[in-house]
Amino acid sequence: MLRWILVNYPTESVQSLKDSFTDKRNEIGGRKVSLNDIEHGTLRPLVGYRAHSVLVCAARSCPPLQRSAYTTDKFEEQDDEAFRAWLAREDLNKFLPDENKVEISSIFKWFKQDFDKAGGVSSILGRYAPESVRDFAASGKYDTKYIPYNWGLNDQGPHGRNYSRANLLFDNIFK
Repeated sequence: MLRWILVNYPTESVQSLKDSFTDKRNEIGGRKVSLNDIEHGTLRPLVGYRAHSVLVCAARSCPPLQRSAYTTDKFEEQDDEAFRAWLAREDLNKFLPDENKVEISSIFKWFKQDFDKAGGVSSILGRYAPESVRDFAASGKYDTKYIPYNWGLNDQGPHGRNYSRANLLFDNIFK
């Protein structure tokens, strides 16, 4: 994804680019695969719910990009760290015990079946939420709201900052 963004930079969103997830432009093992092939055909079947903290689509609502490559021998430890970093970001997930609710990434709704296979969303939240709200998150006794996904480019500069749901709709109709 990062290479795709760099080739097409500047852009406001990966969604404004044609076939970002479906074009078979990545070579692995001598064959061309799409990002969807990698995610849905390889990573999700291989590592289940854990794939959702490591995959980054370059959108503002994505889990934070880690600073080092994942390795086989340290994957579980690295992924645990990635989940904790993601759930600690209050702009991406909120734990509100005083209001008896959580506001979490839409990723938890889109891939609910992956999280259910691992004990359910509340189990995952309880495992990785910030320490101060971990018991609350694990209880599952709260209302859940899914935060609308911000597809604006996760850019340190100005690109993607003002990408709206209207932009997303427009891009999906006219690209």
